[in-house]
Order: sequence, then structure tokens, then C-alpha cells
Amino acid sequence: MPGTSIGTAEAEAYLKEREAGVGRSAAGMHLRALGVSERYPKQLDRMFAASVSRAKALFPEAADTKLHGLSWVLRAVGETERPLRALNRFCLEHRRNCLCFCRASILVFKPRSAGRRTSQNRGSPV
Repeated sequence: MPGTSIGTAEAEAYLKEREAGVGRSAAGMHLRALGVSERYPKQLDRMFAASVSRAKALFPEAADTKLHGLSWVLRAVGETERPLRALNRFCLEHRRNCLCFCRASILVFKPRSAGRRTSQNRGSPV
């Protein structure tokens, strides 16, 4: 998973345990077997909170903004086994860049007009 040392399944398992009320240390026990530091779960919590905060700002109508973390994600995208993947797909379906553990900044994908090209090279004459 970009920006992390673990896979999506491991991150989702950790976040689900945290949502169920399991403490950070106990929920992160299986992450240590992957070679991450003891402080890594706190970093994962912070990265996820930032992702949800961005999603709430972009999609305030998706779910009650008073909800936090995985509760907000599940309400916004529906009950799912893969909440991080579902939130990223939700973003893409709404013409936004993925938010969960993504290397890119938030981008809005604008509709393309036929015959018009835009170069990604800012110095290009096209």
C-alpha cells in the first residue's frame, strides 16, 4: 500500500479492530510480524484520520460529518469487507483522486473536450 510498509488487507484488519474498540497495541500486534515498529500503529491511525478528514471535506453529503474514522467510511460507501478500497473507488467514481494512503495530492479530474490536449510538461508549448 503506498505510503505504508504493509498491505491493504493488514491495514483494514487493524482499522476494523480499532473501530471495534481494541487498543492500538493489541490491534497492531499482527503488524509487528511484518517488521514495522511499535510506533507504526499510531502513524497508521494518523494517516487514516487525515484521509477521512479530506474525504469529509470533499464529500460532506456522503455521510454524517460528526462520524469519525471507519464509521464515516462505512456509512459513506456502504457496509463492505474492503472499506479502504471502497473509499478509493468512491473517490474515483466522483472524479477525485484516491484518498486512502495515496502518494498523490487531491486532484479533481475534469472532463476532457474532444480534440484538446494538455501536456503534463509545464514547459511544453502544447
